[in-house]
Amino acid sequence: MDVQVTTTILLVRHGQTNANAGGFYMGWSDEDLNELGYTQARRLSSRLASLPIASIFTSPLKRAYTTAMILAEPHKLGLTVLDDLTEIQLGDWQGLHMDKIKQRWPELWRQSRIDPSGLTMPNGESYRQVTERAIRVFKMVIEANRGKQAVIVTHEVIVKVLLAHVLGVSNSIYRRIEVDNASLSLIRVSNNPQLVMLNDTSHLES
Repeated sequence: MDVQVTTTILLVRHGQTNANAGGFYMGWSDEDLNELGYTQARRLSSRLASLPIASIFTSPLKRAYTTAMILAEPHKLGLTVLDDLTEIQLGDWQGLHMDKIKQRWPELWRQSRIDPSGLTMPNGESYRQVTERAIRVFKMVIEANRGKQAVIVTHEVIVKVLLAHVLGVSNSIYRRIEVDNASLSLIRVSNNPQLVMLNDTSHLES
């Protein structure tokens, strides 16, 4: 008889950056955390310090990598950097303020605020492409950490499409999910993955 093994995935969005705070779309730009972002990452690190975390996987972009490094310190763990955890490639939107995007691509912007699941960023990636690579890396992390706890540090789009995957629904729910900077979502996998905690930021409260 097979013994049921439970794997826990701690899904983390990186800490705040100046672009996040200012309403700019970052995509693949390599901005580091701002001062508040470092504080957020340290607070989350303190929260996770006593957990038996076996491994930490991160996007290569600096804002995620820095967050992951801070989370890894109490556990004396190295980081596994995975390109599939990189944020969506925004193409022509990268580095622009939301007001400029709204002005230049009014229809695309409107759709992105309602249901972006069918969109392809102008000269960038589609949500379908992002979802495929996010699910691929999610399954790999589960397989590599059977019966253990692992942390994935990544970006808003990756977190949201993974949450939709775990819930067994389409990305049309994208705008109904809030995923804040340095938030923690927890997924437990035995047979089917289960969302146990969503967008928890209690560690950031003063």
